[in-house]
Amino acid sequence: QAIHDHLEELAAQDHSLRDCCLVVILSHGCETRHIQFPGGVYGTDGIRIPVERIVSYFNGSKCPSLRGKPKIFFIQACGGDQKDKGCSVTTETPPLSPTSTSLQSDATPVFSGEDDNDEVDAVSSIPTPSDILVSYSTFPGYVSWRDKHTGSWYVEVLDNVLAEHAATDDLQSLLVMVADGVSSKGTYKQIPGYFNFLRKRFFFKTD
Repeated sequence: QAIHDHLEELAAQDHSLRDCCLVVILSHGCETRHIQFPGGVYGTDGIRIPVERIVSYFNGSKCPSLRGKPKIFFIQACGGDQKDKGCSVTTETPPLSPTSTSLQSDATPVFSGEDDNDEVDAVSSIPTPSDILVSYSTFPGYVSWRDKHTGSWYVEVLDNVLAEHAATDDLQSLLVMVADGVSSKGTYKQIPGYFNFLRKRFFFKTD
């Protein structure tokens, strides 16, 4: 319930003077039935909330002051209970493999056409779910890993990539770097990805 309360409070704010909205969630996660965005995360009360429910708080109909502005979601959580042992490729340098005692699953997963009558509108409009990007730490259905010493792979690499490249590269380029960095880790493998419904390239404002 706390997650719902915080999201409702954030969505209800006046964002007129803000350029965008970023929501970052680090939690236990699971595979869940979905229509739009896969996965779900758990609150401290153990109740699951689907990612698509989280995103829906900020769409154009529910959060008017963010219409036409980027809504970015970073989800650090398991997407399921599958573990990927990877597949062989030819590489110039072998990836680092952490000791088995330091490798942990990041969560305990639980399963659970055009209309002929369309007319040009006199008022400019955009699709209700536009300007949304959801970045996942792992592929749907798979475990998201963390090292007990350095933390979650996704968060660690994302932090490093933002620190080094946010001043020059757009968000999609940054997320490709994150995927490359995370995919090179570990004995078990992990690949982050994202669902992109932005209409423009997104850059972080840096000094």
